[in-house]
Amino acid sequence: MNRKNLLVICFLLFTAVGLKAQDSYQPGFAILNDGTRVSGLISLYEKAPWYNQRFIYLKDSATVAANPGKDVKSKKYVADDLKYYKVGDRTFTRIHYVDLENLQAKSLGSNDHMLEVLALGRIKAYRFYAYPQDVYVTFGTEDDVKKQIQNNTDDLLSHWKMLTQKDDEKKYRDAFDYDLQKLFGDTPEIWEKYKKGGYGNEPISEKKGFAAKMMNMAKKATYSHMQWESLVAAINEYNSKNTAGK
Repeated sequence: MNRKNLLVICFLLFTAVGLKAQDSYQPGFAILNDGTRVSGLISLYEKAPWYNQRFIYLKDSATVAANPGKDVKSKKYVADDLKYYKVGDRTFTRIHYVDLENLQAKSLGSNDHMLEVLALGRIKAYRFYAYPQDVYVTFGTEDDVKKQIQNNTDDLLSHWKMLTQKDDEKKYRDAFDYDLQKLFGDTPEIWEKYKKGGYGNEPISEKKGFAAKMMNMAKKATYSHMQWESLVAAINEYNSKNTAGK
């Protein structure tokens, strides 16, 4: 077979093989739709974190305790079964969000995702990963396809969204692509501190003019994802200063 000019249609079934090697079970619990709490060991996918948004595999703690040293069978729970789940110090909650930039068959099937909670309060923040392509179609060798899949995976890992929701807003906004002055503007000390790099972030220039604006845009594109923890720190301090009753 000539593999140099092969039309390859690659369904992402290969992930089913790779995920078993990638997952790791850690102590945690899940709250189901009916309020039932199920404790045990829960799978987390570090190399393909978008799967954490779709489902979990859970090994019930009672079954694990009754079978020491044995590989206990896990049960799969999908996003529609869950209210939230917690693994270690990471909490994932169900959020309804339509990713208009990446509509695919799996996204059209359900727009409910189990998103990692980054901040709670007047400003809520969640981590959202877009999903891999359902199908790759390309002319080329198998190596070309593997390279394309790897590039797509690296891009998804690097360019996740920090979805924020302030007060009673219905819409989620990506904090990496939003005017943060609007987010923090009603608490000037937070905005001023963030502008000056007070959270370990890249300072925001106050220079006027087109060139300065373009420079800030370039910095934002370069540093936003790298410095997401600084942004979360600013949101958490904002929330601490704007608690109910203040």
